[in-house]
Amino acid sequence: MSEKKNTQLSGSLGVFSIVLMVVATAAPLTVMVANTPLIITMGNGGGAAFDALIATAIMFLFAIGFVAMSKYISNAGAFYSYIQKGLGRTIGLGSATLAWISYFLILVALETYLGVALSDLIATFTGVAIPWWLLTLFCMATIGVLGYRHIELSSKFLGIALILEIAVVILVDLFVFAERGLTNMDMQAFHPSTIMSGSPGLGIMFAIYCFIGFEATVIFREEAKDPDRTIPKATYIAVLGVGLFYIISMWCEVTVIGSSNIVNYATTHGESTYLLIAEQYLGTVSKDIILVLLVTSLFACALSLHNIVVRYQYILGKYDVLPKQLAYIHEKHKSPYMSSFVQTASSITLFIILLILELDPVLNIYAWGATTGTLGYMAILSLTCISVVVFFKRNKDGGLFKTFIAPSLGLIGLLFCLWIAIINLPSLIGSESNLIAQIILGVLITAFCLGVAKAKIMKSKKPQLFEQLKELA
Repeated sequence: MSEKKNTQLSGSLGVFSIVLMVVATAAPLTVMVANTPLIITMGNGGGAAFDALIATAIMFLFAIGFVAMSKYISNAGAFYSYIQKGLGRTIGLGSATLAWISYFLILVALETYLGVALSDLIATFTGVAIPWWLLTLFCMATIGVLGYRHIELSSKFLGIALILEIAVVILVDLFVFAERGLTNMDMQAFHPSTIMSGSPGLGIMFAIYCFIGFEATVIFREEAKDPDRTIPKATYIAVLGVGLFYIISMWCEVTVIGSSNIVNYATTHGESTYLLIAEQYLGTVSKDIILVLLVTSLFACALSLHNIVVRYQYILGKYDVLPKQLAYIHEKHKSPYMSSFVQTASSITLFIILLILELDPVLNIYAWGATTGTLGYMAILSLTCISVVVFFKRNKDGGLFKTFIAPSLGLIGLLFCLWIAIINLPSLIGSESNLIAQIILGVLITAFCLGVAKAKIMKSKKPQLFEQLKELA
């Protein structure tokens, strides 16, 4: 008789550790170096800080309903547990496969970009040219090893990397405020004429992207200490903390260059924009330090995303949606080690296929993968808002603001950003062809439909397993 495998996660993650997971996935330094130029050049220029403010407001409104519903969710199922609770098992499973595939594509895209960044870093400091694809494979393997171990090990690594990258950005902010003073900051950045210039919708959409990984507050529920207290607190701290960080830091960036000059400056210098500002205030050596921290920031983000994807596979394996082996827990490390192994192998396999197709690592693999995953992420957030409203309308529990007004307003903001992303999809992926845009939307629709189809098959062929899905919520 075979030994029964343990499929129950355990851990003692506190508020700080869970917040680290969220912030690591948001990758604050990467946002300042790589995302902010996109908000400025493709969005509304000097209105970047306002975009961050609106994105923070949308995510905070989302969080209010999210937290209100969290006490009714008892597992690590994350967003799709919430969706299932309000919209049923079929839609819930569709959202689960959509989220799983979305995060997986973002992860592969990010690991590819990480290989390129690490290759450039090594070449800059040593003059040695190591193929970027080889470094991507190395990073995938290293992340797989960390994911194989107990979650506390990942948490410790993330903590060190995050403290360093956040410290650099805060230091730049402090120098800007010390030089300018609050009264001499660029208030034009919040003037209606600046906010409405360019494409504010795209700016807000890119700002929403900066909050990706927000789901980590609930996906580690089974590994959290006192989750009923830890999860809500970590959620609010993460949303407001990350949001305030972006608002202040982007405002400082615009102030240094000037709201009237920032678009031309960012267009000319691209990802070097923030590096040049940091060099201006912290000296030449800071540029080298930030280049190093940018790589650690990308690695921390990839590690956090890996852990999220692994736990999606774990919970889907636990309820027989995916092979049950994915829910096996390591006896020593108390980690979903089989899921981590399969996730690493899957990333490497897809990456090798993309290499064979000779796709550009940044313009193709990163741009297409990150865009696809982000669209899926915003769709999941929107479905969660709808589910919160439906659930509380049915159960008549909680105050009107927390259970209807806040999630409804959050939904309006998210649907607006999703609509902006879809109509601008060709320009977002750097392709004039509509074919790639259609493929991206097709992948997301297929991912959702696979979950729906699986739920219907389980309901008709294996009703006892379909009934078990109730436990996901």
